[in-house]
Amino acid sequence: MATLRGTTQDYATTMQRSDNDGVLGVNSELLRESPIKNSNSSNTALTGPLVWSGADYQEDQAYTLRLSIEEAKEVDSALASFKTLGLDGDEVSPDNFPLPNLSRRLRASAETLHLGRGFVVIRGIDGKKYSVEDSVTIFLGVAGYIADKRGLQDRKGNMLSHVTDSKQWKTPADARHGIHTNGSLPFHTDMGCDILSLQVRDSANKGGYTYLSSAWTVFNDLLNREPEVIKTLLTPNWPVQLSGRKASYHLAPVLTFHDGKLLASLDPHRLGPHPSMTNSNIPSLSEAQIHALQAVSEAASSVELQLKLETGDLLFFNNLALVHRRDAYTDDDNSSRHMVRLWLRNQKYGWAIPNGMLPPWEAAYGENRKIKARHYPIVPMVEYPVQKYTTSSAAFMIENSETSDEE
Repeated sequence: MATLRGTTQDYATTMQRSDNDGVLGVNSELLRESPIKNSNSSNTALTGPLVWSGADYQEDQAYTLRLSIEEAKEVDSALASFKTLGLDGDEVSPDNFPLPNLSRRLRASAETLHLGRGFVVIRGIDGKKYSVEDSVTIFLGVAGYIADKRGLQDRKGNMLSHVTDSKQWKTPADARHGIHTNGSLPFHTDMGCDILSLQVRDSANKGGYTYLSSAWTVFNDLLNREPEVIKTLLTPNWPVQLSGRKASYHLAPVLTFHDGKLLASLDPHRLGPHPSMTNSNIPSLSEAQIHALQAVSEAASSVELQLKLETGDLLFFNNLALVHRRDAYTDDDNSSRHMVRLWLRNQKYGWAIPNGMLPPWEAAYGENRKIKARHYPIVPMVEYPVQKYTTSSAAFMIENSETSDEE
């Protein structure tokens, strides 16, 4: 049984339609003329809607789907209708969360994520007027029109997680995953995730901005300036931590070409052995690999887009094509930065996953993933268990520590 529980857990502007309907998304005819498809070559610059810079989006309306008053009312009606059914969170779907008008724009956004620039912000849901349970239900209901499969986020069956630095946690920050601290996070991807979605429940008093950068643009920059770095990134000899207790790992590239697309899968804190691992058999990163990660960070920073998200906003982006980072932040007595996270996959548009990136992906989305029960914790865990074996930027699916409560 799935649960939505109150207990703890845990291309671009020119391709948008500007008609009165405000359908934010991708014009399918233009997409057929400019598909996201490139030769599987590390010597050729990439082209298409995913080659963008933050400077291309000076105004947030270029990537924001803003709900009309009528569409916001539609969300309220869908919520009220769902609540009469006596169903739990795992059962929220387009079939029982009807959005007859907004659904067209949401499905166009699914095209944007997979065939266009790779990200969209949905704004206009008043996050402060809903209970936390209703807020999660709305998140699941809207997300269902963009991607139809949810990824498992930990071995306990949690299908969503909380990105926050809870004031009640006593565990030292250096013993927690990066998303559970108020520190900055480097550019990374959530390894194993297709579409990453965040719901803004609350914002920090200062800082905490989210930044996106296209791995495709980064690739072109490095191909031009440091082609040897590209070779390093594409070489399948990066040790990726799979779990901490057994110090298991596999070798994979952090960038790879597959089905005519460039895919990224990197979290600097999951590459090589964790400092807490003594006598680990996980290989250390080479000097060339360390330099390559720094080069990626610098290139991504030079073209990044800062998102100024508001309470109630929903962010969706292609985690296989974009890297993201976060500023450090400060909460005060009246604020506590809090994001709710979903890992999603659209089975119609979803990108094919290469073998080197399959282990974490299979754990999240595979048919053989081990799920005894699916849970949707509406609030963070009360007590934070010390991460004995590994910590990471985003937390990773295959951790097998018995005390891990990852997100």
